[in-house]
Amino acid sequence: MPVQLDVGSWGLFCGHGGRQLVLIDDQPCGPISARKITRPIPRRLLLDQNRVTHAYENGSATTETVTHSGTEWTVALRPVFSPRSSTLIGVLAAVSSADQALPDPPLVGSWEWEIERHPNGQPTSHRRTYWDQNLFQIYDVDPSIAQLRQDQGYWEAGEWATGLIDQTDQMRLSASIRDSIQDGLKGISGTLRCLTYSVVTGYGSSSQGRRHLRMVGQVVPVEPGDDKIVLQGFSYDAPSTFHDLALEHDAARVDDVLRGVMELATEPIAVVDGTTLDVLMTSQSWRRAGFGHIGGLGDFANGASGELRAFIATAAAGVTEEPRSMVVDLRRVDGSVKTVRITVTSVRSGAQGRDAVIRLDL
Repeated sequence: MPVQLDVGSWGLFCGHGGRQLVLIDDQPCGPISARKITRPIPRRLLLDQNRVTHAYENGSATTETVTHSGTEWTVALRPVFSPRSSTLIGVLAAVSSADQALPDPPLVGSWEWEIERHPNGQPTSHRRTYWDQNLFQIYDVDPSIAQLRQDQGYWEAGEWATGLIDQTDQMRLSASIRDSIQDGLKGISGTLRCLTYSVVTGYGSSSQGRRHLRMVGQVVPVEPGDDKIVLQGFSYDAPSTFHDLALEHDAARVDDVLRGVMELATEPIAVVDGTTLDVLMTSQSWRRAGFGHIGGLGDFANGASGELRAFIATAAAGVTEEPRSMVVDLRRVDGSVKTVRITVTSVRSGAQGRDAVIRLDL
């Protein structure tokens, strides 16, 4: 039986006008029409009387006592804002009997991505992710590092992805973010994307662990003159047995990418977006060789990024199954330049097309 929002439970409403439910207490759900899984009393007080809608309009946290069917009820609404632009992205709401204390709401951390655009409108590798205090708590980041990040206001997306996301989920997460970006560039907005993934907790400390999270987010509509692409959403705990359907649907494509990676695993390898040259995933040998990690491969090409971009785009298109090779000068993280032969093969990944698996022949 699906989870339902009843008296005494918190629901997390989001989407246009807060009409979708994605969390009830500690149980992820949906996104699903809130009316379908809300019991009569909270449906009447939260939805029929438009309290959730009003919370979306005014962004105010409220707690009030109301009378319904001869009984007094406590109604609480807690807006959730994005950390960078303070955009309202969700509302936590609960109804309880007035003579009983409200339970604590679930811990929900919000985030906001800013991705710079090239003059042609395509995304660059310059990406920052901003967090609220709750998200630092969810990831259990070492307090000194958390304070440093809060003073700066952001993480570099590459550091976040490689340092805090479990390696087995980095490709899935990168593909989901990329698909959201393409939604925005195509003028598609309002689509809620959900993904479950594992993270490394305790970043910066000697005590590290694992946690299973769910991410819910959407892209802000991108206008032709915008210099950034913005993604907004929130994350929260999910049971280890819970997986979003999107992850299951993508499993075959992701497995194909990982298979390609393993086939080339004798030398440094990476999975690259064929259009933007974003590095979506790297092997340990790639990082040991000093070529950096998640970011933009074009940033490391020494003087021939246009030629490299065209070469990889052609290889990623998958016109032929045969790998393609070329010689290129790549700049290491320490600034030194290495002449290498790169071998590229095409793989399927995400909903937006094909990617390239790159091997460096040192």
